[in-house]
Amino acid sequence: MSKVMIIIISYAIVIISIISYYKINNYRMPFTKWWLGFKPDVKMNERIIIAFIIQIPFIVFILCNLK
Repeated sequence: MSKVMIIIISYAIVIISIISYYKINNYRMPFTKWWLGFKPDVKMNERIIIAFIIQIPFIVFILCNLK
């Protein structure tokens, strides 16, 4: 399996897990309609946490490919 497919699958898993977390716990979705940005009522702390969670697959990919 190519590295690109692994990255795409891991990002899909992260995005689906973020959506399911907010749906299961009945929280309001922090993103606009097409995930192009955050809604105005989202606190900065929540924005930073979500942005970090979204970057985890890329960080793992970089760390695994260091030689």
